[in-house]
Amino acid sequence: MFNNIVLENLAAFQKLDWQPLDRINLIIGENDTGKTYLLKILYCLARSIEEFYKTSTGPSRTWQEVLENKLLWTFQPPDWHLNHLILKGQERLQVSAGFYDTPLKFVLGDKATTTLSEISELTEPFPQFNTLFIPPKEILSAFDAIAATREQLEIAGFDDTFLYLIKALRLPVTRGQIQDTQEAVTILDRILKTGQIQFDKQRFIFKRDQTQYAMSETAEGIKKIGILQTLIRNRKIKQGTILFIDEPEVNLHPKAIVGLVEMLFHLASAGIQVYIATHSYFILKRFELLARQHNERIPVCSLYRTETKGVMADFYDLRDGMPPNPIIDVSVELYEQDVRLDIEL
Repeated sequence: MFNNIVLENLAAFQKLDWQPLDRINLIIGENDTGKTYLLKILYCLARSIEEFYKTSTGPSRTWQEVLENKLLWTFQPPDWHLNHLILKGQERLQVSAGFYDTPLKFVLGDKATTTLSEISELTEPFPQFNTLFIPPKEILSAFDAIAATREQLEIAGFDDTFLYLIKALRLPVTRGQIQDTQEAVTILDRILKTGQIQFDKQRFIFKRDQTQYAMSETAEGIKKIGILQTLIRNRKIKQGTILFIDEPEVNLHPKAIVGLVEMLFHLASAGIQVYIATHSYFILKRFELLARQHNERIPVCSLYRTETKGVMADFYDLRDGMPPNPIIDVSVELYEQDVRLDIEL
């Protein structure tokens, strides 16, 4: 699990220092403020460590080689050069993080090279963990295209977050109770009205009662909830998972969004670290209510763009109430407009 993250001259970030991180971590901000970038750099660090230790008994690759490959296939920069990740006008970027209380670091210090330097040496294994990233785009309908372009042809387009998500979804669902995450499954079952996404004969279907629906006949929101339901039931989301979700509110009704937040809160209580990038007032407000109700620290990283210093961040704890941010400002503005119209009428 991550303890903290520090970015220097990465993409639009001149300096970001977010600490301490916790079980649930929210990232908010307007469009083009780097929310997905922040999620993906954390994903690259964790996923590269996971892959490095999985292959440590096979072909010998250094963590540097694994991380470079992960950065390339996740960000897919122009010309396939990592130096495009450096903030424009700067000569080097540096990323530092605490991971299970172990300091991690890498530097990309020369515009002419794509090789990382000053990279931490991994000497001791970490506690068992796995990493998953759920993008805002619905992927079940594009499952075959992702598999063909990435697994068979290794063509850029779908990044690594898509590739490893479809691999996780292929695993069969196991029977029986899932003790730590059963409450989360119950919430998702309620949202789906006991329906399930199933992998049947090389294709996904949605099954409710005795009726089957192709993915083209299934609502986008159902598919998104079904992905989470499947990953819990096949034990890919479990204690030790680091889960990244980009804009989970996309294609979801507000009632389903509230249920999704409660489900994620239960997952965090079961030992899963969750990172969420969102524009949704409903997500932010429901997490704020849960934080206050349970006295649960939920850090918020609020990103905003400046004219001279790139993207900056303010940090909040939802136990202290809703943070000032454009999501709240627009909601209040619309409410005030509604009140003014009522008065005028």
